[in-house]
Amino acid sequence: MVMFMAQKRRNVKRFSWFRLCIVIMVGYFCYVFIVQQAEMYKIRRETEAVNARLVEAADVNDNLNAEKEKLSTAAYIEKVAREQLGLVKPGEVPYIPSR
Repeated sequence: MVMFMAQKRRNVKRFSWFRLCIVIMVGYFCYVFIVQQAEMYKIRRETEAVNARLVEAADVNDNLNAEKEKLSTAAYIEKVAREQLGLVKPGEVPYIPSR
């Protein structure tokens, strides 16, 4: 019986600092990996939003450049002056339709 008790005590595992350190290191690396992936996802979303704004700004810029080109022609200037400002040439009678 004494021999059986001695064998039973040997089967009990002792606390291992090495295993604890390994578990802590693996946990830390998993935490760092998850935090970095979350940060990368956030940066990816911001990049997509900035790219969308860049495309929109390029469209607005193209439209403004086209308007600028139009404004340099005499026909467009006359059209704007007649329609928006109500100007007429000398000798013309302005026609204002009634509503």
